[in-house]
Amino acid sequence: MTEFLLQVLWQTWNIFKQASLFLLFGFLFAGVLAVLVPEEALARLFRKGKIRSVLWASAVGAPLPLCSCGVVPAAVGLRRQGATPGATAAFLISTPETGVDSISITYALTDPIVTVFRPVTGILTSICAGIGINFFGSRKHSDVAVHEHASSADIPAEAHAHEHHHGHAAHDVHSVDGGAKRRKWRSIDTANEVYRYAFVQLLDDISYWVVLGIVLSAIVAAAFPPTFFEQYFGNQFAAMLVMMLISIPIYVCASEATPVAAALVMKGLNPGAALVFLLVGPATNIGSIVMLVRLFGARFVAIYLGSIVACAMLGGFALNWVYRAFEIDPRTTFGVATSMIPEPVKVATALLMIALLLASFRRTRLPAEWLWLRDRFSALTGLRVTSKRVIAATAAIALTLYLASGLFIVEPGEAGVRLRFGEIVSAPLEPGLHYRLPWPLGSHRVIATERVQRIDFGFGTQPKQELVSARIRERGYMAGGNLVPSDTVQNTTWFQRDAAPDEPFLLTGDGNLINLRWAVQYRVKDAIAYAFNAAEPDAVVRSMTLAALRSVIARTGIDAIYTSKRSTVEDQVMQSVQDNLDRTRLGVAMISFHLLYVHPPDEVHDAFRDVASAQEDKLRTINRAHIFAVETVNQAKGEAAAMIEQSLAFEEQQILRAQGDAASFVMKLNAYRRAPELTQFRLQLETVETTLPGLQKFITPAAGDIKDFDMWLLQPAGVPRSGK
Repeated sequence: MTEFLLQVLWQTWNIFKQASLFLLFGFLFAGVLAVLVPEEALARLFRKGKIRSVLWASAVGAPLPLCSCGVVPAAVGLRRQGATPGATAAFLISTPETGVDSISITYALTDPIVTVFRPVTGILTSICAGIGINFFGSRKHSDVAVHEHASSADIPAEAHAHEHHHGHAAHDVHSVDGGAKRRKWRSIDTANEVYRYAFVQLLDDISYWVVLGIVLSAIVAAAFPPTFFEQYFGNQFAAMLVMMLISIPIYVCASEATPVAAALVMKGLNPGAALVFLLVGPATNIGSIVMLVRLFGARFVAIYLGSIVACAMLGGFALNWVYRAFEIDPRTTFGVATSMIPEPVKVATALLMIALLLASFRRTRLPAEWLWLRDRFSALTGLRVTSKRVIAATAAIALTLYLASGLFIVEPGEAGVRLRFGEIVSAPLEPGLHYRLPWPLGSHRVIATERVQRIDFGFGTQPKQELVSARIRERGYMAGGNLVPSDTVQNTTWFQRDAAPDEPFLLTGDGNLINLRWAVQYRVKDAIAYAFNAAEPDAVVRSMTLAALRSVIARTGIDAIYTSKRSTVEDQVMQSVQDNLDRTRLGVAMISFHLLYVHPPDEVHDAFRDVASAQEDKLRTINRAHIFAVETVNQAKGEAAAMIEQSLAFEEQQILRAQGDAASFVMKLNAYRRAPELTQFRLQLETVETTLPGLQKFITPAAGDIKDFDMWLLQPAGVPRSGK
């Protein structure tokens, strides 16, 4: 809780530094404008023409620094002087939505895009509402309403206060004695009147609200993570709708809304939704809506609110489209305007602004809305809220928080050390809840012993998202970064990228330059040694790693680093760094060292690539020759084996064929011996068949062989039989 309050205080101070110079300029310009421009001259511009009067009212009302309550009596006065209903509505919208003070603080806390969009959209909104009311509103009803209800009893006391502050400034300067005796003092009187209007009357009207807006933005910056709204309100329409619903009923002035909107954008809210909040919040609230209904009628208020909502939503979509079209992340552009202002000027203007606010608090009472909340709190709880009780409660809370600031937690994987006036008074503390004396008597250090830390070397550029995060961290007053030094760290992997442009080029043992990018991982093994033996142990690890790598590379050839000795180089560097760390008792244990990128410098990269290509071609040719030789030998061996196998098969075939012929002859001989004549006749027939293949042959027996012979008359084959 204490750390959170310190974060809020730090964020509040940063916002004051960034915005004070522009707020002072806005107040000063508003005072000059209010004193030197007479109201009567402005009122004459609002009387004629349904469109012309609206344009003049929108243009004149835009720079005037009036809030949504103070503008109502001013608008009623203009309506009484003959201003058209549309001009009255345009003045009611453009005046609270924009003003020189709100535009200046918008430029300080956001960027030029929002600074332009805000007044342009506000003026367009007032023009649309004024023209719509002049042509479609019930003018007769509005006139009657103004004359019947615009009495001093119908307008709240705070509105009268605004009317007094803003309505008579122009007359006060003209009430100065115009005689010849005091003419030489008129410029001094005018300057005093400008100062009184800007830094007394105007500041008194909005001092409490400006401080409230800055404190709320500081709370948003300290409480919400950087991507909260981006995670839960990623849909731009839903985000704008939510901001519109929140903005309509509450009271918020333009200067108060600006730091809150800037803080919301830095937490991930799309700029269109922030623009809706900046436009709808200052122009509407429950009190002013009720007064407008009574004074001008329901149709007037319906067109009034409808124009504000529609134009604000369209302006929000248009603003988001601009950021997307130009690929701009608003978190990288918000607050850039103040980077050109010297830091002493920021501090001086912030102190001056705080002094003016304190003087304003002494002159003025709390706003009526705050008093109403106090009364409601007293009615609900039965506790009477007085200044003495508030001071006593604040002191008690501050004392309790001061004593409680000595509590701290050591998480698992961490080691804690209790200090008293900078001296170690305890052994390393185990995980758990511990207590030490509050600041400035005591302090503590918590070191993550199990966290793996990594440093990358030689990377000259960073990805876009890392650049965005870096810009956000630089302007922590918006991003809610941990600007107050924290004594605790999370037990996660810590990453650092070192991007020195000249360090990747190292000299090898054979006189060549080599471009290296490498990464080292390490962790804490002795918490006390790591925390107290060196002011910046991570920087020592970085320097030792670079020195060890240079030493190893200087003894190794470039070709070996490219090819066979890359892992050897990594092992040698890691061992050398660990030996140096142990010798210096830094309390760090090396985990790994890896060469991530090994190439020659870009200037000679093409030559190295040609040499490497030639070597690859040589190796490829040798490999192809070896492959051809192996293929040829194996093919010859295969062919020889095939020829041998064919010879063996032919030999076996001839033997088997001879054996078959012999066996066939033996069988024929045996058959001949049993029946010589029959065998002879059969062999004769077989010989004839073999000798005369394909011919039709007729065999006739001899006369001695015919004994009983029967002749059968057979029909030749293929001839159909007759019907007989």
